[in-house]
Amino acid sequence: MPTPPLTRLSPAAAGLAWGLLAAAIWTVYSVLARLGIKSGLTPLDMTLLRFAPGALVMLPFIWHWGLRDLAGIGWRRGVVLAALSGPVFSLLMMTGFAHAPLVHGAVIAPASQMLSGIVLSAWLASTPVARETVTGAAFVLLGLGFMGGDALLHASGDSVLWGDVLFAAAGCSWGLFGALSRRWKVDAVRITGVAVVLAFAMFAPVYVAIADPHALLAAAPGFVALQAVAHGLGAGLVAVLAYSRAAVLLGPGRAAFFGAMVPGAAPLLAIPVLGEIPTALQVAGLLAVIAGLLLAFGAVRVLLERRRTA
Repeated sequence: MPTPPLTRLSPAAAGLAWGLLAAAIWTVYSVLARLGIKSGLTPLDMTLLRFAPGALVMLPFIWHWGLRDLAGIGWRRGVVLAALSGPVFSLLMMTGFAHAPLVHGAVIAPASQMLSGIVLSAWLASTPVARETVTGAAFVLLGLGFMGGDALLHASGDSVLWGDVLFAAAGCSWGLFGALSRRWKVDAVRITGVAVVLAFAMFAPVYVAIADPHALLAAAPGFVALQAVAHGLGAGLVAVLAYSRAAVLLGPGRAAFFGAMVPGAAPLLAIPVLGEIPTALQVAGLLAVIAGLLLAFGAVRVLLERRRTA
């Protein structure tokens, strides 16, 4: 008779493991994206690597779920959501990394995602806005102000400011994706698969028509494979599903900790990998945005409630 396992992960431990996996993948993805651009790959190259591997993995699932109604999501909604979370988001982010340091992208994109998500969810999905959300938004705006000030003081200020604008637009694109997903009540797993497959189908012809693949073909195969795994499989699929599992097991408040870890962890990893050391203003903006994210998503409230019941 087989012996049962001695230990099993509790829901809290399993949620922690899933959340840390998502945070780790998103952190590495951010650093590798900046590294890829600095190494000579173009935003078009990076966008192709983000969607091609995931599309190959998810296409059989989409086929199984049904093409007639696009896995139950519908073609109109699927195309809109795929465009927002796919080529639009990726091209904005990758082009931003060509102009601004990693810490700007790691802070501005999630901050803009949160701010736009609050406004759009209240408008499109009638989601109530709590007081802690407004307080968190104020901290996030303060952090964005610090980042804007840092860009103005940067040697290539205009270029960095342009990168910041692109990061903000990328965050708003993802915020609209989240708001519409909530309004349309789409399944998280299915929209993840649909988005990556349609994103590749939309972008591949554009890449063939206008991109110069010289840099991609000249890059070391191992480096290209690393980028493809980190972006196409890690950030595009595994991290999204891992974060969804963490939210189910821990609740959205606790799961918010893991999303807020990324702006802090990515700049730390960028120091040895990219040689980009945050300035004082960047650190101030980073801390303000992390505090705002934790407040807005209820993570601070969850911590305080846990201490009261301990």
